[in-house]
Amino acid sequence: MKFLPALTLYCAALYCAPALCADREWTSYSNLMKITSLDKFYAAPAAQRDKLRMLGTMKPNNPAIAPANVVFTVVHGDESKRIVVGADGTFDPVIHALWARDNPKVLTSMPAGEKAGFSFSVTPVLPAGLQFDYAALMDSVRQVNTLIKSQAGMMRFLMPTFVGVQMRFPAGQRTSATIRSGEQERVVNADGNGVLQLPFDEATMAANPRVTLQQRPQSVDFIED
Repeated sequence: MKFLPALTLYCAALYCAPALCADREWTSYSNLMKITSLDKFYAAPAAQRDKLRMLGTMKPNNPAIAPANVVFTVVHGDESKRIVVGADGTFDPVIHALWARDNPKVLTSMPAGEKAGFSFSVTPVLPAGLQFDYAALMDSVRQVNTLIKSQAGMMRFLMPTFVGVQMRFPAGQRTSATIRSGEQERVVNADGNGVLQLPFDEATMAANPRVTLQQRPQSVDFIED
């Protein structure tokens, strides 16, 4: 996951709210979206973010509390939806049109008096399969840079610029990506740590060659300038 601490400062995503007892009311759904900055992301037209995956992130101030042990619950009418937090602190707020409209309450499982920092992470959406167009992947780089600039306001000069996409494979496993356009072919190999980097390039975007992977990566992320 690519975490954006600089942007979280602008968006007040490091806001620390007091946590209540297990499964007791903590905040509103709209405020959860606000403190993670996901409200700004979902305010952008879908066509401007369809190549990106955004998640909320949380980090308990108390190191004895593992993020994976924290659960949020959205209570909407008679229905409850649990939002599980991963070991890395990421969680999917499961955007629902009715939640955005009705602003239901959110419960937390954190112990009383505990606090946490909130932010967000962003990653590219990797096209399905082992073969896809270069532009289908690299449109994510354009989208994330445009979205940050449009939402960061005066703080946009402190925001990172992303210059490509990197994929992670098992360390020590030899794998590569082949970029083919007509009769021209280029092979990009993963390094010893299993990281394979594909830089964004305008000329390559215009040619839009075919990218072929030997296998699907374990994860995909942006390369920061």
